[in-house]
Amino acid sequence: MTESLSKPMTWEDAYLVSFYEVDAKNRVFLPSLWKYLQETAWNHANRIGIGYSDLAQNDHFWVLSRLVIDMDEYPGWGDKIWVKTWLLENSRLFAFRDFSILREDGKVIGGAKSAWVVLNLKTRKPQRIEPFLKDLAPLPSQDGTETKLDKLPAPGVPSEETFFTVHYSDLDMHQHVNNARYIEWVLDSYSFEMNQTHHISTFEINFLAESNCGDELSIRSERQRDSIPTFLHTVVRKKDGRELCRARVRWKKID
Repeated sequence: MTESLSKPMTWEDAYLVSFYEVDAKNRVFLPSLWKYLQETAWNHANRIGIGYSDLAQNDHFWVLSRLVIDMDEYPGWGDKIWVKTWLLENSRLFAFRDFSILREDGKVIGGAKSAWVVLNLKTRKPQRIEPFLKDLAPLPSQDGTETKLDKLPAPGVPSEETFFTVHYSDLDMHQHVNNARYIEWVLDSYSFEMNQTHHISTFEINFLAESNCGDELSIRSERQRDSIPTFLHTVVRKKDGRELCRARVRWKKID
């Protein structure tokens, strides 16, 4: 299949890791890395006619539903990386998009899978995805990640609980909590020692409901009985008990 110059099947952007995007280990902070991926996704979507302004004309917008990020290596301050993205086959309600993350020398150091839904701006209800992607070709065979976009379980008997309140700075243009903020909250529920001695090899998250300014949230966590440090998390709104998202995090000890 010949790739159209006006609607490219893949899109790549280069990023230079800034000092305010790294953590206390001088490695890019996972939420900052996700923002790179999301920016590249938006750039591709805008180029192929399904970007924010395209959907907004008919009161629709994209929402992230599921995400998995696998990382073998994390770049540090001053490192240059490339992010590549492409569309996969879609289902009735989900548009699937994959990513690969490359060092400047071309080595693949990570990958991601994501599932997106289109919501009606007024009703907040999901729309059938086919009309939005009908003229676009999927591209399945690339260097992404093999981890599946699973429906995640909730913690059985949470052993820890952390509390957060949603503030104005947590919101995006749709006035609900930015998806990257949930990743930050989950990571903040871990100890300093855990963050210093390990890095995340796989981060998975399912988004289940919206959260708004002033909401009080709790993050409930449970360690699974695996040889690899693996934790399940759920984020719950305190006032009504509504579950907002679930996450599963696998850590790898730093050599």
